Amino acid sequence: MMNYKIDFVNNTLTMSKSFEDALNNPASEEYKLWKQLRADFPGLTIIRKTRRAPKKARPNKNLTYKHMEQYMSVFENADELLAQFEVVKKCSLGQSNHYQFVLDWFKNQFPKYKEQPDFGNNAPKVIDLAAFQKKQEEKKAQNEQQEKKDA
Repeated sequence: MMNYKIDFVNNTLTMSKSFEDALNNPASEEYKLWKQLRADFPGLTIIRKTRRAPKKARPNKNLTYKHMEQYMSVFENADELLAQFEVVKKCSLGQSNHYQFVLDWFKNQFPKYKEQPDFGNNAPKVIDLAAFQKKQEEKKAQNEQQEKKDA
């Protein structure tokens, strides 16, 4: 991986943070390279690259089946929720993307899953699976129609 760049026209060496950190070790290859460059080009200006590549947001990170089950298990009607979850997982086997189907169900069932669960009398009601599947199929058909329009 190239973590430095030499511009001979402007007489500059642009280095990344990792390259700069490696310079602290006199036994590293980066230190030897830097030492050679300083000897060959005494007027070399050193610039540290400060911009890092932006990370992509991953809203579903760590939202595994296990974590979904753990979340559902804290509610009073956990048995009913977990039973429905198992049915949803079985129904997802007929879908092209099993996880996405289950994830969509989970997000519809628990729209505020990222917040602290409400343990009061407002236990989440189990959503109707048939209605959810119909809604998913309509959404898929709508996406297919949109793709045909765009093409």
